[in-house]
Amino acid sequence: MTQANSRPPTSSLGDWQHLHPLSPIVRGGLVGLGIVGYAASQLVDDVFRSAGEGESGDDGPGVSDGLGYLFDHSLVAAAVIVGFLALVGFFGWLSWRFAKFRVADGQIEYRKGWLFREHRQVPLARVQAIEISRPLLAQLTGLSQVVVQSAGGGDSHLKLAFLGAGRADEVRRELLDLAGRSDETRLDAEDRLVSDGPDGSQPATPAASRDEGREVLRVPNSRLFVATILHGGTIFLGAMAFVAGGAAIAAYGTSFSALTGAVVALPALGPIAFGVAVNRVQELLKHGNFRLAETGRSVRVQHGLTDKRTTSVPLHRIQAVEMVQPLWWRRFGWWRVRVNVAGVGSEGATGEADETTMLPVGTFDQALRVLTLLDPALSEDDLRQAALGDGTTGGWTLVSERARVFDWLSWRRAGFAVTAHSLLVRTGRLSRRVASMPHARVQSLTLEQGPWERRRRLAGVTLVSTPGPVTVAARHLDVDVATALLHDEAARAREARRLTRARSSGGDVLVSDGDRIPRTGCTAYGTTGQLVAPEHPATEPAKPADGIPHDPVARRDDERTHQ
Repeated sequence: MTQANSRPPTSSLGDWQHLHPLSPIVRGGLVGLGIVGYAASQLVDDVFRSAGEGESGDDGPGVSDGLGYLFDHSLVAAAVIVGFLALVGFFGWLSWRFAKFRVADGQIEYRKGWLFREHRQVPLARVQAIEISRPLLAQLTGLSQVVVQSAGGGDSHLKLAFLGAGRADEVRRELLDLAGRSDETRLDAEDRLVSDGPDGSQPATPAASRDEGREVLRVPNSRLFVATILHGGTIFLGAMAFVAGGAAIAAYGTSFSALTGAVVALPALGPIAFGVAVNRVQELLKHGNFRLAETGRSVRVQHGLTDKRTTSVPLHRIQAVEMVQPLWWRRFGWWRVRVNVAGVGSEGATGEADETTMLPVGTFDQALRVLTLLDPALSEDDLRQAALGDGTTGGWTLVSERARVFDWLSWRRAGFAVTAHSLLVRTGRLSRRVASMPHARVQSLTLEQGPWERRRRLAGVTLVSTPGPVTVAARHLDVDVATALLHDEAARAREARRLTRARSSGGDVLVSDGDRIPRTGCTAYGTTGQLVAPEHPATEPAKPADGIPHDPVARRDDERTHQ
């Protein structure tokens, strides 16, 4: 590496810079609104009380002592208000004066606090994504919040709240560029191995993120509204109301309508209805105005009605993907796409759960388009077979016939398939689900067998990667198949990291000693654990490693194999 490349990148953010002067007001906006609301409620209460006392025949205008003093001493009231505003302004100025940020020595620094001081630092190499958030109060004042998401999770994220909208976009673009050019990011070993680029050394955040990108799709709010209503909670409430109405008619005859019965049942269903309503409204507000754009080596997600967010997620940080079709969406052919992102959990205080949703609701073709954008190595044919297919067609290995008691509806559909790039898992007959994880993303594997599964000689294999909403697990397999899958996938995960560069050549990919899987198509397993490629009659059975018993789960419920 040259000396020029060893120096950390420099920018106009090298000097300490302040946030927007209105930042303290926006940050304390909710508290201020609460104080104003409380004062207004007290004022209205005093007015109504005084009006009632006046009508009772009391002498005077009927104004309470507090309001009377306020009206009689307007100068005192004005002085109190001015003093309060001056005090708030002084402390707000102190908060703004001591809050500043800069980029120096390959890291982002942020200081705040005049009494209790705080100094936070986030290395550019640890930056996972940079988000722009515009809460409702910030939208009213034209401000934006820049959230720097680091690999440590939600507690380690750094918030620059608030900047002007234009300034926030500039800061975000420059931080993305600095993170992409940092030495630490470029030399990150894992990213070099699992990057999709031909040389395996693409930066964590592309320079193309400077642009708005090419829009891939947008979700109509009307479709999102219908999909939000078609939820298990709302269906349950509707069914309970229907049952209550029917019970009322059965008990009191036709003179007691079903609607009246449903109204009578409201006190019992009220808490449940409130919880479901809040959840559905949050879902609508969170994913409204949803847009997905491609910006070179990352995707740009925009969403939110009252709290608008803009996030760039580097493609090589995506660890696993899934597409889900709930039962209530099948009539419309809608699907949802979610992902696991390195450094982002399934939920958190800064809204990182929102970043795992790449398509809140969309058509099947849109879901395929998003999945192939997020993971270009995925084949549309394989995904179509996984989502809509059945049986062993296309090289799929199904759950054991002895698993009917566990999967009595989906045992002819649930299973897994192995490609040269990833492991695909599908489940569900009424509600469909397909999950995929590249071999190179697998950090560990777990072989599991509960007491009931042991009685039926069944076991499951779970692929473990970064935390998130997507779980890739092949359950209720024959013990021989599960054991073979465990050993073979462990070998594939090791080889995938070493042979990432070889994938771009279009040849076969070595997955274990003496075995090869074609680059295209899926590979299935026979009932005794042997590999059966779709275009080949059979291969030699997979052999367990030396010293590992053929049925290890007969002795232990859980066995973990770490890479």
